[in-house]
Amino acid sequence: MLFVRFTDVAKEAFPNYERLPYEEALLLSTQVHQEAQQVNERFASEFRIFDDADQLVYKGTFQFGDPTYPNLYLQLKERIPRIRIRKEDATKKILLLENLERLTPESYKTMTTVATQQHPDTTHVSRLRRGQRRLVYGVSSVSLLLLGALSIVQLTQPDSPNNVRATSSGDWQPLYEEALNGKTDSLMQRLEKQKSLSNEQQQFLVTQYVEKQDYDQAVAVTNDPIDVETIIMQSKPFATDRQETLQAFQAVHPTDEGAFDLAILEKDYTRAVSIPDVEMTTARKEAKTRAYIALKDVAKAQESVKMIQDEQLKQQVVTLVQLDEEIQALEDQKRQLSEKTDKKELDKLNESLAAKQRQVSSLL
Repeated sequence: MLFVRFTDVAKEAFPNYERLPYEEALLLSTQVHQEAQQVNERFASEFRIFDDADQLVYKGTFQFGDPTYPNLYLQLKERIPRIRIRKEDATKKILLLENLERLTPESYKTMTTVATQQHPDTTHVSRLRRGQRRLVYGVSSVSLLLLGALSIVQLTQPDSPNNVRATSSGDWQPLYEEALNGKTDSLMQRLEKQKSLSNEQQQFLVTQYVEKQDYDQAVAVTNDPIDVETIIMQSKPFATDRQETLQAFQAVHPTDEGAFDLAILEKDYTRAVSIPDVEMTTARKEAKTRAYIALKDVAKAQESVKMIQDEQLKQQVVTLVQLDEEIQALEDQKRQLSEKTDKKELDKLNESLAAKQRQVSSLL
């Protein structure tokens, strides 16, 4: 069994930050890929593959809308054999390829770019389930739990007759109401006994553990410190002390993603853009683009903004480019005037240059 977690598919209905069975991830990603191709749209998303022991076995990026690979399987089939690994890990690579081959339907193995205009069968995917799976970090975790209490309980409880009473909303509702009033212990204890948790429940527990500074327990909920770090960065409960909270968590469970986000919060943009191998979510891509703007790195800002959907940020980069061209033109004029020692004109140019520089600094 393999599971795939996409982190930054720029489509609202796609279940980002959730481990999906490989077959389902292949289907959903192919759908989004086809839709992007049809409207001539391109965007990238990082993904991770986990085995049934929940161990990370592969990390990569898929370019949605790009005709190079018709689907995720065909990209993996080509790229995995190229990976240089230690001899003792060779078996793992072979096993991964064998599992991909076994789990992938034949129709996906022979798919071509032209064939992607035809949608694969999607009847076995429950759209209700897709909607309920979505994890919205920006919403208060307790409120989200309460609003979705009935559907969440039904999804996470076993279907055996012995548990019918436990799945009723009346059994859980008082716990959610207590949590809304700040008394979260009972709900936490109940959730800690659950064998499986919804994304909303995971987010709630992570938030509670982080607030108690129990970082090991927070990571144990999702088995990935990057998930916890992302919740810290995007959840409202940490809005007032986000930087301090992230610093404390990063000290115990350091990640490249945490280092990047912390550098952004500290406005250490030079350090932020220099950190390699960061898993780029939409928020991090936008933050990196803003960092390049702050650093007045026109070329990097132009390259970075290509993967951004935010129109306001795109316009900021356009303005940066225009101002940079105007500044270069003024610098050229200034050099020519310096040779003629025309002090009056030189003063005017210096004023214009200073004004343009202020405009660049005020972009953010």
